[in-house]
Amino acid sequence: MPVLDTQVLFALHPKDPKHSNALEILQREKDLVVTDTSLLEFELVLKGRGRSESEIRESLLALSQFLTSLGVKEGKTINIDHLVLSSHIQSNNKLSFFDSLLAASALSVDGIIIGDDEAFDQVSGLKRLSLGEKIRRAAKE
Repeated sequence: MPVLDTQVLFALHPKDPKHSNALEILQREKDLVVTDTSLLEFELVLKGRGRSESEIRESLLALSQFLTSLGVKEGKTINIDHLVLSSHIQSNNKLSFFDSLLAASALSVDGIIIGDDEAFDQVSGLKRLSLGEKIRRAAKE
């Protein structure tokens, strides 16, 4: 069950250059997970971009409806062990705070993350699939 990087969530916006790739993955694959860490980062980025609370709420509700309609599961990964692993990843791989949280989330689910951030390639045990890859084929290799 590959985990979606927050980048995939933002790529759902029709003006995003990777929009068609994100839609194709979400429509084609059935065993995908969006974690609490991705959703938290999504909300905080929207806040950072100056979106109002009502705009953020509407975005989250629309995202939830869309992902649910496609069968994307929500993964609850934040706990003390997750935060310890995230801290270890951040200090050993020089990943950002949220990339470390996302990497730890992916490792706790199945070790696969979907996104184009090459920083994930540094993390031992984590496999990154780009937005353009065929997931089932790549996951079996």
